[in-house]
Amino acid sequence: MKLLELFWGVFVLICLCPPTFAQENPCTSTIKGKILDIETKEPIPYVTIKVRGTDKITITDIQGDFEIKGLCENQRTLIISCYGYCDSVCEDYNHKGQTPHIYLTQKVRQLDDVVIKAQKKEDQGIQTLSYQTIDKDLLERDFTQSIASAISNIDGVTLVSTGANVQLPVIHGLYGNRILILNNGLKHGFQNWGTDHAPEISLSSAEDITVLKGAAGVKYGPEALGGVLLIESAPLYFQEPFNLDATASYQTNGRGLFSSLDFGKGGDKWSYHLGGSYTKIGDRFAPDYSLTNSGKEEVAFHAGGRYQLKDWDFNLYYSFVDQDLALLRSSVFESGTAFINAINADEPLFIEPFSYEINAPNQTTIHHLGKIKIDWNYKESNKFTFLSGVQLNKRQEFDVRRNANKPIIDLDLLTTDYQLEWKHPNWGSLSGLVGLQLFTQNNDNNPGTDTTPFIPNYNSTRYSAFVIESLRKGKNTFEFGLRVDTESNNVRGRETNQDIFRDEYTFTNLTLSFGFIRELSDFATFRTNFGSAWRTPNMAELYSFGQHGFKATFGLLRYRVEDGVLKTDKVLELDDSDVSPENGLKWINEWRMEKESNTFVITAYSHYIQNFIFERPAGITGTVRGPLPVFIYDQVDALFIGGDFTWRKQWLQNLNGQYSISYLWSRNIEDNEVLINQPPLTNSYRLTWDTPRFWTFNESQLNLSASYTFEQFQAPRTIPPEDIINGDVELTPDSEIFDFKDAPSGYFLLDLSYRFKVGRFDNSFSIQNLLNNSYRNYLNEMRYFADEPGINFLFTVRYLL
Repeated sequence: MKLLELFWGVFVLICLCPPTFAQENPCTSTIKGKILDIETKEPIPYVTIKVRGTDKITITDIQGDFEIKGLCENQRTLIISCYGYCDSVCEDYNHKGQTPHIYLTQKVRQLDDVVIKAQKKEDQGIQTLSYQTIDKDLLERDFTQSIASAISNIDGVTLVSTGANVQLPVIHGLYGNRILILNNGLKHGFQNWGTDHAPEISLSSAEDITVLKGAAGVKYGPEALGGVLLIESAPLYFQEPFNLDATASYQTNGRGLFSSLDFGKGGDKWSYHLGGSYTKIGDRFAPDYSLTNSGKEEVAFHAGGRYQLKDWDFNLYYSFVDQDLALLRSSVFESGTAFINAINADEPLFIEPFSYEINAPNQTTIHHLGKIKIDWNYKESNKFTFLSGVQLNKRQEFDVRRNANKPIIDLDLLTTDYQLEWKHPNWGSLSGLVGLQLFTQNNDNNPGTDTTPFIPNYNSTRYSAFVIESLRKGKNTFEFGLRVDTESNNVRGRETNQDIFRDEYTFTNLTLSFGFIRELSDFATFRTNFGSAWRTPNMAELYSFGQHGFKATFGLLRYRVEDGVLKTDKVLELDDSDVSPENGLKWINEWRMEKESNTFVITAYSHYIQNFIFERPAGITGTVRGPLPVFIYDQVDALFIGGDFTWRKQWLQNLNGQYSISYLWSRNIEDNEVLINQPPLTNSYRLTWDTPRFWTFNESQLNLSASYTFEQFQAPRTIPPEDIINGDVELTPDSEIFDFKDAPSGYFLLDLSYRFKVGRFDNSFSIQNLLNNSYRNYLNEMRYFADEPGINFLFTVRYLL
C-alpha cells in the first residue's frame, strides 16, 4: 500500500510537469529602470521587481538600476516590492528606449502614466539571508488559517501543531521560541513554550509576512536562532482616497464562517486605517468521522494612524485578539486501558455529532498590542527611529475535570519593548545601522486554579546593543554584524509541598554574523551567511510541572535522576545544575539562477546547536485523572543539515509551474541517535494558469497544487504504551529516545483553487484535500489519536472600494 501511494504521488507530480520542449520562448523584449527615493533622490538597492503573469524577477543593484529581458510585448505590468512592506503595481510599464526614474515615496505619485505607492524599509542585517515574502494576494485566499499554515508552502518551512487550531511555524527543523515573531516591529509577547501555544495574531490584520531562514539574532535578538517571521500590517499612505475592503467566506469542513471589514484614508500629512474580523468554526471532520471538540472562535480588531511634521514621522498602532480554541476531546482519557485503546485505535474513542460548542479541553487567550514609532529624518537618508510597545497576554486553559469551569492554567504576561536605531551616514561605500533595545516581561499566575502552577511567576529584563555594517564593492556585497545581550531573570514558584522557591540568574552573550552576496552574472546570484546565535531556556523548559494537555511534562530543573529513577519532588537551582543556554552556529547558502523561462533556487545549510533543548517521552505515570504519558525536557548537542530546491518554469505566456523539495537530516551527535519531531522529506508542484478574460471576469487564475509528504524514516524507536504499563520495558531518563506510536505513513494531497474578479468584487473558490485522503501528520501531536481534516470547500467574496 505504501509503495502504491508513493507511486501515485510521483506519477501525479510528473503529469503536472509538462516537458520542456512543449513551447519555445519567442519573447525578446527588455524593460529597465532606476528606483529612487523621492525625498533624498538616493538610489534604493535590493528592491524586488517582478513581471506579473510571468516568473521573471530581478533585484535592483546598488545604484537602484534594474533590467528584465526575455519578455513578450504584452508583459508590462510590474510588481515592485519594498522589502517587508507592500507590493506596488505599475500598469502598462514602457520605458520607450529611455531609463526612467521611478520614485518610491510615502505618497501616491503619478509619473508618466505609472502610479506607484510604496514605503522604504531599512534592510541592514538581512541582505545576505535567504528570505521569502507572502503578500496579501496569497493571504486573503484563506483568512481562517493560522499564521503558520499561511507560510507552510515556503521552501524549508512547515508547521508543528496540536490539533487544527494550534499551529507553530517550523524553519529548517526549529520551532517554538527559536523562531522570532515580529508583529509590526515588536517581538510578539505570548506564552511561547511547548507545541500547543500559537501566536495570537489575526491573519486578516497582516499585509504581508516575510520569512528569514537564518540565524538573524544580530538584528532581532536571541530568539532568532532558527529564523524570523516579519508580520506587517497595512501601510499608511498620504494622499490616499477613502478605501474599503469587506470580506466574507464560508468553509464546509467545520461549517466555518469568516467576515472582516477594513477601511482607511490619507490626507496631506495624515492617514489612518481601521479593521476587524470575526471567525467561527465548529467541529472539523476527518474523512471517516467527526473530530469532536475541534472548533474555534476569534474576534480581532486593529487600528493604525500616521502623522508627518517636517522631518518627523509619527506612527501609532493597536491590535486586539480574543480567541477560544478547542482541543480534541479524544486526547483525554481516564484509565490505563483507555489510554492504550486511544493510542492504538484507528478512530477516536470520543465521537459526537457536529457542534459549534467549545468544551474542555480548550484554551482562551486575549492579546492587546500597542506601539508608537517615531522617525526623525535629520539629514537626507540618515535618521533615528524610536519604537516603543506594550503587550498584555491573558491565557486560560481548561481541562476535563470535576471543576471544569475553573482553568487549570491562568496566566497574565506583560511585555514592554523599547528600541532606538540610528541609520548613520555612509562612510564611503560603508552603510550601517546601530541600535539599542530594552525588553522586559512580567508573568504572573492568577489564583483559583486549585493546581500547582505549571510554570512559575517570573520577571525578565534584557539589555541589548548591536551594530551592522554593509560594504558594496562592484558585484560584491559584504555584511558584518555584532550584538551583545544581557538577560536577567527573577523566578518565584512553588514546590510540590507548596513551599515557595526562588531563583535569580543572568546570562550575557555575544552574537556575530558574516554575510556575502556575489552577482555571478546577469542571471545568477550567490548569497551566503554565517551566523552565531544563542537562546536562554524558556520557563517551561526549566520549570514545567505536571499536566499540560494530554500529557505530564517536567522541565530541566523539575526532575533529577537518582539510581536510574526519575524524581520530581524538588526544584533545582540553575547554578547547581548543568543546564546551559543554547548556542548555535548556522551557515546558509543560496544560489539563484534565472535563464530564459526557468528560475532555480538552491538553498543548503548546516546548523550546529550546543545544548539543544527538546521534549521527549520518558514513560507513563499515574495521576488523579488517570495515567498520563510523561515527557521530559532534555539537553544534547545537535546537528542539522539540509537543503531546499525550487524550480520555476514559465511554460506558456499565462502558464507557469513550480516544483519544490525540502530535506533535513538531524542527529543528537552526543549519542548518535535521531531526534524526535523533525520534519520529513516533502515535495510539491504547483501549476498556475492566468486564464483569459471572458464574460464579465476582469481577470482570473486557476491553481492546482499537488504534494507528497514522505514517512519520517528518521523517527526514533517505538515502545507501545501497553509495554510500559505492563512493565515489559524498563525505562530510565538515560534510555534511548523513543516514541509511543510509529511515524505515520506518507501521504499525497491535491488542492485546487480558482480566483476571479468582477468589477469591484474579488472572489475565490478552493478545495483543500481534494481527494479526501485520510492521513496523519507526524508533526501534529494529535496524530496519536485522530486523522487530519478531510476535504474542505472554501468560498470567499471580497468587495474593494
